[in-house]
Amino acid sequence: MSILIRHFIKRAIGLGNGASFTTGKSTMQHRFFPSSLSARLGATALLALVLAPAVASETGLYIETRNVSAGLVGEAPREELSKTYVAYDKMKVASSDPQGNDMILDPASDTMTFLNHSVKEYYQINAKSMMQGMSQPGIDQMRAMMEQNKVSVEPTDETRKINDWNCKKYIVRKTGMVDIEQEVWATEDVDIDLERYTDLMSMAGPDGLLGDSDAAKAQREEMAKIKGYTILSKAKMDMMGSIMETESEVTVIREEPMTADMFEIPEGYTKKEMGKHAGGGHQ
Repeated sequence: MSILIRHFIKRAIGLGNGASFTTGKSTMQHRFFPSSLSARLGATALLALVLAPAVASETGLYIETRNVSAGLVGEAPREELSKTYVAYDKMKVASSDPQGNDMILDPASDTMTFLNHSVKEYYQINAKSMMQGMSQPGIDQMRAMMEQNKVSVEPTDETRKINDWNCKKYIVRKTGMVDIEQEVWATEDVDIDLERYTDLMSMAGPDGLLGDSDAAKAQREEMAKIKGYTILSKAKMDMMGSIMETESEVTVIREEPMTADMFEIPEGYTKKEMGKHAGGGHQ
């Protein structure tokens, strides 16, 4: 039984008995009705509450992040706010960009779902099925490309407070398919582990494309040098001679009630197959 229902049942019983309940710091006595009438009203209210459908919720994790990107040829600098919700063993990332897609990650089913609200469409990627559907030469080629990626993490002694959190600076360098130099500020003030969601997103981790290869282990060991959760990240990427700069800053971390339907496909949305254009959003 939810806290909300228990609260109203206590109030119904309290009014029926002419008993007191606390409002703020003050305690108020309520004896507006004769006890028999009050008891009948209390019983009616209790029955209505028990029969009423309850919306179940659980306490989840909410993260708000400001994202800025600049440098792509032909594109003006863009800024958007992303809202991340974590509960029910799923993670949802909602974008403030009207042309953007929301994403739901479900590690239990290895499924990534992308929602295009503007046209009420969605498509899904099952990481495991996609890997199983690839030819072995194709998998080997992708693994070979990913194994070329080299990662180095340099912890520094530089610290600063960013928003509500005490952070330490790390310099991250990645070379391979794309060369990236990254300034990372991470905090140990919060205990957050989203690795299984990010592994699904990037097809990394022991069950990913690289599996438990030496290259994968080396990359994970380097990234483990970053202690805590990243609050601020500034990256410069060299993509075949084109420079792109991005910045992501976490501004809010809190717990709040979340309902299960937040992590489900909304009613009335049409499924689109991969490779087919799903109306005006970015694929």
